[in-house]
Amino acid sequence: MSLKTRLAATLSAAFIAILIIGGLLTYDQATKNVAAELSAARSVAANRVAQLVAKLPASRDTAAELASFVRAFNGDRHVQVLLIDSTGAVRDFSTPAKDYGALPDWFVRLLAPDTSTTVMPLSGAALPMTAVAVSIDPRNEIATSWTDLGLGLGSLVLFVLLAFAAIWVVADRALRPLGSIQAAFARIGAGDYASRVAPSGPPEMRVLATRCNEMAARLAEISARNRRLSEQLLRLQDEERAELARDLHDDIGPLLFAIDVDASAIARLARSAEGDDPVTGRADAIKTAAHRARQEVRRILSDLRPGLTPGLGLKAAIEELIAELSRRHGDVAFSAELAEGDWGGPLEVLVHRAVREGLDNALRHGAPTRIVVRVAPGENHLTFSVVDDGGGLAESGTGGGFGLLGMRERVEAAGGELTVSQVPFPRGVRLEGRVPLPRDSAPPGAVVSGMGGDAA
Repeated sequence: MSLKTRLAATLSAAFIAILIIGGLLTYDQATKNVAAELSAARSVAANRVAQLVAKLPASRDTAAELASFVRAFNGDRHVQVLLIDSTGAVRDFSTPAKDYGALPDWFVRLLAPDTSTTVMPLSGAALPMTAVAVSIDPRNEIATSWTDLGLGLGSLVLFVLLAFAAIWVVADRALRPLGSIQAAFARIGAGDYASRVAPSGPPEMRVLATRCNEMAARLAEISARNRRLSEQLLRLQDEERAELARDLHDDIGPLLFAIDVDASAIARLARSAEGDDPVTGRADAIKTAAHRARQEVRRILSDLRPGLTPGLGLKAAIEELIAELSRRHGDVAFSAELAEGDWGGPLEVLVHRAVREGLDNALRHGAPTRIVVRVAPGENHLTFSVVDDGGGLAESGTGGGFGLLGMRERVEAAGGELTVSQVPFPRGVRLEGRVPLPRDSAPPGAVVSGMGGDAA
């Protein structure tokens, strides 16, 4: 549940509680008011009946006196008086006011107090009238309470709605910057350390946005420092590999060549001297072994210095690599979709190395029948992928070996990313990466090359 939703739910619960409490308090006060008003009306009526009883013995016309007494209560809001004769019949009664209109019966039952009729006896001077009945009608007073209750609760509801709207508007304006801050955190978490948030809203939100920007700047600085460190480490690795390649070429190469020459000389002398076949065979075996060793040294040198041939370009270099692999792995169908373009030497060397590592990894750790290589430019980056159907990743891990780990470090050091994922059908592995294009790279062409195993 979002913070705004929780705030709305809390405010709604609080305001509902206020309405319930306000309704209960209003009901209690209305009940007391109705009871007090009707009790006072009953007392007034009883006092007037007592005064009537006191006046009747001295009255010359008791009938007129009684009729006048009854008419005095006409239009009364709470009391109705009735004259009762000796037989118990009602001989005369007052007409009370009816100002209550249509009242809900449940509300009348809810507020009505004790409304029993009070019968007060008259003196013998009032014969044939023997008693006055005082009847209480609470509906006029309850109607007043009904009106007051409606106005009170209506005002309370209006106040609650206005307060809720005001609090909601203030909270919405105060919490609105959280959306931008949340989005910035997501971008920063994804590696976009250049993302910034414009401080806005209340002071707390401005402080939070400022701290977020400071964190992003700090992360950008750390990332740049780590990238420089990675570049230095990779440069040292390349220098060590180049030095090792030079040692192999300059030291081991001549020795192998000398072994080859000596073995050829031994074989030639043995044949000229009509020596035995074992000597000639041994010399030929040494020569063959030296030749294979020189081939292996050339392969190791190629692995240690997998750069592009000057002037060849990325597309041609990958095609040459695929052609070489096709000759060595005739049972694998290679295909390539390579865009033309000049993206700069360092970037092309990096992509070439990554593609080479992906191809070697697919052939070394799987049993593919088809491998597809793609290189395509984007708006500001170059994407590449190597997809095979060689059976998928090993259960022991999903990130590849040390070769892929080192290649991922190289790609990330260049500001790119490299991923290795499973291909469900046909089951295989997808190596995919992208690296940012240099600002001064030439616009890529639209030419796409496709090549199969036979073409290689």
